[in-house]
Amino acid sequence: MSTLSEEIVEEVQKRSASLEGLPGIRMVAISLGYTFVELDNGTMGVCFTPRSDSESCAHYPRAGTLAKKHILELTKLMLSPHPLEKSVGIAAVNAVSQMIMDQEPDHYRFSETDFLNLLPFGDQRLKVGMVGNIGPFVPFLLTHASSLTIVDNNPTLYPGFQENGYIISRNIADLADVDVLIITGSSAAVGDFDQVIACAKSARFIGVVGPSAGWLPDPAFRRGVHAVAATKIIDVSGARRAILEGGGTPHFIACGRKYTLTNQ
Repeated sequence: MSTLSEEIVEEVQKRSASLEGLPGIRMVAISLGYTFVELDNGTMGVCFTPRSDSESCAHYPRAGTLAKKHILELTKLMLSPHPLEKSVGIAAVNAVSQMIMDQEPDHYRFSETDFLNLLPFGDQRLKVGMVGNIGPFVPFLLTHASSLTIVDNNPTLYPGFQENGYIISRNIADLADVDVLIITGSSAAVGDFDQVIACAKSARFIGVVGPSAGWLPDPAFRRGVHAVAATKIIDVSGARRAILEGGGTPHFIACGRKYTLTNQ
């Protein structure tokens, strides 16, 4: 069976044929917080940059070659075992996906409801699992959930029960009994979506959220994901400047427009 990443790349490759032409690559940057691929037509795709374990000043052995490639060749790097290449591949996939979605807006259901308000709490207090620590979500989730488990490999986050009422874990098996599963888009760069979704057998709602989740959502929807929330970069020069200066989501999010796609 194909992985989610394989299906996303295949979907982008196949449906890009409907575009009148694919622009060249203006710039590829692997910065400290985020990676981006910028196209000549002003489209930008972004992805979280995984932590590098390089022991020298060189973090990517083929630096200087990426922007010379065809954009569809870059999208295949989403399947690379090299974390930094994978990040470039996801950014490239997001850039092409944005062009496809712009051309086919009627194909997608854009929700006007905020992502957090799509979560099926109602009068119920549900168990929530989150893959990747989305700090701004935590207060809302602690207010509405009966429990919150965050799976994250960030070494600055220590596993166990936290003072403010949630659990940090390194083990996705701890998601087995959650009712709501939230997966950060950046997890695509460092983790395995398929294993996460397979672990959360009890989840009645699965959502993917973050700037890294700008890929075509159809393969995720076919796997049972209910909503994908991402960001379209509008102010490319502003986002470029913030990312190249080592910024993350808080620094470039104002350069984009958030959107949420729901499974029809």
